[in-house]
Amino acid sequence: MRRRVSAPVAAEAAPLAATAQASFGYIDTLFDYGALLAGSPDSLGSLPPSSAGKTIAIIGAGIGGLVSVYELLRAGASNVVIYEASGRIGGRAHSATFTEAAPECLAELGAMRFPPSEYSLFHYLDRFGIKANSSFPDPGAVLTDLGYQGQAYTWPAHGNPPTMFATVHAGWNAFISDGYTPASGPALMAPVAITALLRANQLGAARAAWQTYIDVFGNQSFYSALRTIFSGSNPPGGTPWRFPDDFQLFGALGVGSGGLGPMYPVAFLEIVRLMVNELETDQLFIPAGIESLARAFSSQVFEGRSLGDRVEQIAVSRVSRTAEGVMLTLDDGSLRFADRVIVTASTRAMQLDMALSASPSALSAQQCSAIDDVHLTSSSKVFVMTKRKFWLDGNLPANIQTDTLVRGVYCLDYAPDDRDAPGVVLLSYAWEDDAIKQLALGSNQQRVQRLVADLAQTNPAFAAQVVPIDGDYETYVKIVDWDLQRGYYGAFKLNFADGDAQSQQLFFQFQDCREPQTDPFVYLAGDSCSFTGGWVEGALQTGINAVCAVIRSLGGKLSTAMNPIDAMSPPYRYGGTSAATEPSRAR
Repeated sequence: MRRRVSAPVAAEAAPLAATAQASFGYIDTLFDYGALLAGSPDSLGSLPPSSAGKTIAIIGAGIGGLVSVYELLRAGASNVVIYEASGRIGGRAHSATFTEAAPECLAELGAMRFPPSEYSLFHYLDRFGIKANSSFPDPGAVLTDLGYQGQAYTWPAHGNPPTMFATVHAGWNAFISDGYTPASGPALMAPVAITALLRANQLGAARAAWQTYIDVFGNQSFYSALRTIFSGSNPPGGTPWRFPDDFQLFGALGVGSGGLGPMYPVAFLEIVRLMVNELETDQLFIPAGIESLARAFSSQVFEGRSLGDRVEQIAVSRVSRTAEGVMLTLDDGSLRFADRVIVTASTRAMQLDMALSASPSALSAQQCSAIDDVHLTSSSKVFVMTKRKFWLDGNLPANIQTDTLVRGVYCLDYAPDDRDAPGVVLLSYAWEDDAIKQLALGSNQQRVQRLVADLAQTNPAFAAQVVPIDGDYETYVKIVDWDLQRGYYGAFKLNFADGDAQSQQLFFQFQDCREPQTDPFVYLAGDSCSFTGGWVEGALQTGINAVCAVIRSLGGKLSTAMNPIDAMSPPYRYGGTSAATEPSRAR
């Protein structure tokens, strides 16, 4: 048994209540989607009668596809069809039930925690009356165990992390609050200060600050940037990090939602934008499950038909631009014509399943390359429904983070008023290499027992309780490996270094509708085409963009001048290339 070390316990602080704040535009777009939606209560725009009956095809019935259909119907479209390959509605908003006997107990196989700065998301949650609360058991928000190099350390709820993590914890927090001033070169503004500029609508200053980050760190991985910042003569927090020890400690501790060691190869800017956009702040829990939003969209009725009734359960295998519109080839070989198409599937599905980036393409060469090259993160989750919420007994943690195979463990309470109700344990939430390692672990029982054995190295008393009800590993265990899911081939977008130019190509592709000579009649959406992959917000923002493109392309009118076609443009230069450079359409 590994030795357990208790760290000094800091005084517990009461959790802060979330306060309602005005929305702001995310740093990579400088466009306020919360304000757009609040200012467009009836619809994002309107189609003229001559275009209302045009055929509009949506590929993918995830949240990006559902919001696209919903807003198009509100804008007056009457002939909208959704193609979905998976046999279910919701995409990665997937709240799986274990048993009909306890439908409230869920396995959130995709998105599972939601910061209030997801303004588009909370706009629709509020519209459909879906509630969120602050009970998500993130590390440090609840009693947490940290398993590190064979020892277990206690992190008290709302307290400081164990003493051995103090240097990296203080250093990262100092970077977030104070920024970084290198020995030579420009100073990097504190992420919280950039957020304050966004909130104050000082977009020019925010843009300049983020461009400095792009210029200095745009070609660096998370790990290499940490080495640059914390190994120099002026590290945030005042104490240089020891190599490799402190960098390993920080990889285990993470930045608030779990250890990020497996994410060290991704771009540093991907992590910093999470901080600037407050996507790691006060993450909330949806007791009804995020799939309740998909169900709410699908139940909306227009002209006597619900959105769900407009879904055809068949895959699209080819998307081809024609002079008049777009021809879709379906999996059964049949052809369907559409006047306009919104593709909301993952970029890997665009490449592998639809040949959207193959020549000839409706997209530019740069956009096709971005589809092929943007990085999707590997991820796996293993949930176990237990007979009791055992972690409420004694001094057991509600969260465990390890540097071993299980990585992240979260205890979820779907019946807080009933202490004797069943519990749900997210036994393993793993990313990248740690997720790939699990792909060949065999049956549900084999995987769970292997993970439980691994967890016992950190907390054997906890591990002994992780047994499915009645020993039934088929009913009471839910597993997803997103790399193996057809139509997804990965969990969410996180760029490697120098990858933000790809995100810019994909996110702003919808604006090609502005001119008839560049209008592709095909518009990209979905979270892997956003700057915030892994968050529902990215799917919603890009879906809204694509809806605006369809309305404009079909001669309609957008509801406000402050829309993403007329009031937003690519604000940044990557690799010395002007953000305003027009892409070549040769392919």
